[in-house]
Amino acid sequence: MIRIEQLGLRVGSFALREVSLEVRPGEYFVLLGPSGSGKTLLLECLCGLHRVDAGRIRLAGADVTRLEPRHRGIGYVPQDYALFPHMSVRNNVRFALRRRDLSGPMEAPTADQLLQWSGLAHLAGRLPDKLSGGEKQRVALARALAMRPRVLLLDEPVSALDEPTRDTLCRYLKQLQRKTGTTTLHVCHNLAEMLAVADRVGVIHQGRILQVGTPQELLGKPRSLEIARFVHAGNLFSARAEPDGPWLRLIGPGGMELRAVRPPGAVAGEVSFMVRPENVRVCRPGGRGPRCAPETALLEGTVEQAVDSGPLVQLTVRCGPLAAEWLVSMGKKEHCGDWMRVGERVQLAVDARDVHMLEGQ
Repeated sequence: MIRIEQLGLRVGSFALREVSLEVRPGEYFVLLGPSGSGKTLLLECLCGLHRVDAGRIRLAGADVTRLEPRHRGIGYVPQDYALFPHMSVRNNVRFALRRRDLSGPMEAPTADQLLQWSGLAHLAGRLPDKLSGGEKQRVALARALAMRPRVLLLDEPVSALDEPTRDTLCRYLKQLQRKTGTTTLHVCHNLAEMLAVADRVGVIHQGRILQVGTPQELLGKPRSLEIARFVHAGNLFSARAEPDGPWLRLIGPGGMELRAVRPPGAVAGEVSFMVRPENVRVCRPGGRGPRCAPETALLEGTVEQAVDSGPLVQLTVRCGPLAAEWLVSMGKKEHCGDWMRVGERVQLAVDARDVHMLEGQ
């Protein structure tokens, strides 16, 4: 539905550089990146608010690169919602219907139907300044959907909301997208927000797309050290790698030693790797622990911190002569408080198959 080919645009000192991206019909795609990475600028290019310097934009197979915004069939919800302050909720939605040439006898019923879908029927007569942030966002969405767009673009739609409201509205966004089948491109910088809605996700940084995949691929197998840091991958280390048959032998800080599955073409040298906190097991010290394979590394350490967040417990464990810090996440039932207390010695088990190699240092 959306195909961006080698798009380039310079605005002042910032540039989108050779951006290529595909969003499938009916997909909920999230563009994830830090502030200043080019997310909003890319949406504005899709809308036609900027004339690009290079590349092409296709919607449903048609080249729209030079089309005016009104001819692109795109619904756009900017960060500030851009509601008309002098119009009621119903009239904000009716405005979009008039732009679609559905005024007259069909106008009011269609507006009321959209308000009903959006849970706004009881607010139809209010002005925007009498609405909460979440209610304004729903009005902006209803107005965008009134155009029956081929594509819906959402620019940080819940970033200004408190956490409970954000979670509720993310569920609403996902449900509404499933109901309408509208291809949706949603930009944000928040991992929890991305996980709540995304079918697939792309990471953008400094005007470049770094990786595209499912949320699980992004969190479990980030391509580079830069992406791993952005998605809070957990345990990130540098090491010296030595090929060892089907494995890579990794020698890290203070002589810490692990193994990883050897990637094709891997050679000796300095590398970076990660291990997700939920893939680290905690064992009692002094043994190999339950079901530990020969390629499983066992690291002795001391529990430095234990944070109980309700369903999960996160331990911080210091290991080795240089006190390398490891994070471990586990379910409440897995946590054995009698011997996993702060100050207790423990053993960490790290399977070679859970060690993910990263590009870059």
